[in-house]
Amino acid sequence: MRIQLNLDSIAVLLFCGDLIVDNTAPLSLEEWNDVERKLKSSSRKTPSKLFGMNKDTLIQILGIDEYIAYKMIARLSTLNDLMFALANLENEGIFITTKYEDNYPKVLMTSLKKRAPLYFYYVGDLSITSSPMISVVGPQDLERRLNSFTKNVVTKIYDEEKVLVSNGTKGTDAYALKTFMNLGGKAVCIVSDHMFDKKKTYSKYIKDGRMVLMSAVDPFAYFNVTNALDRNIYVCGLCDNQIITATHINSGSVWFTTIQNFHYHWTKQLVLDDDHYGGNIRLLEMGAIKLTYEDILSLLTIEQIIEKNEVVEEEVEVLVDQMSIYEFLDE
Repeated sequence: MRIQLNLDSIAVLLFCGDLIVDNTAPLSLEEWNDVERKLKSSSRKTPSKLFGMNKDTLIQILGIDEYIAYKMIARLSTLNDLMFALANLENEGIFITTKYEDNYPKVLMTSLKKRAPLYFYYVGDLSITSSPMISVVGPQDLERRLNSFTKNVVTKIYDEEKVLVSNGTKGTDAYALKTFMNLGGKAVCIVSDHMFDKKKTYSKYIKDGRMVLMSAVDPFAYFNVTNALDRNIYVCGLCDNQIITATHINSGSVWFTTIQNFHYHWTKQLVLDDDHYGGNIRLLEMGAIKLTYEDILSLLTIEQIIEKNEVVEEEVEVLVDQMSIYEFLDE
């Protein structure tokens, strides 16, 4: 089987990928970004030029740190193993795209910038990610009083012909995804573990061309908290908007991701105006866009709801002693 990847993609998968399981350590995202910066400022320019370089060239010509150069040279010896692993994955119907491919969701490069994943494993029609996208998140324990609201939300999303972005977790996300797919919608499902198994779970939707399953980690990976939090960031990065049905202060991943989003502005977040949830109240006080039950039942589009409820504040100068930890570190 012919592997449909350019040489820049092969390079990033060789030096940074997680397909090869041996004693060679992959470069981290930060390390690769540093290598890429040095390539761009040299005459070499593109990652494909890294093939054939020795350790001295990496250090003396490109100015790469000696430890990183050592890791890269060790990785060069695994090229045959990488190609074999890629072929095996394609035989299983799992493909890879990287930031150097035309089909990589470019919106991630704009929204996440240096935090955008270098590559994605995927199953299904990746062109689905070129449509307007929105996600619906909330508690992992389903609450009956929210089900009607969630159903009305995803119905409006379907009626507006938007793509639903899901993180594949239980509770609100799973309920929203199931309801949306039953309506006949298209979805992007980003997972952080057991992709190979979930490929079978969603096989009907994938076969129908209505879902693309994506993962930034090994398709056989087990659950990992860090990967799960990164997955939630990728969901935000893909979306034009995200709707939060309910959350409690310091309650888990939805709250944590939303607080991060206030600083990084990955997406616009709409929060249900419901005083049963302390987290919702606090997020609205912090400046999240208000969403009411009446809004969802109205004839207004989601964009019109945002225009009606969004409060645009003038930027003010932030003094050092008023900065958040994110601003202080300038991430």
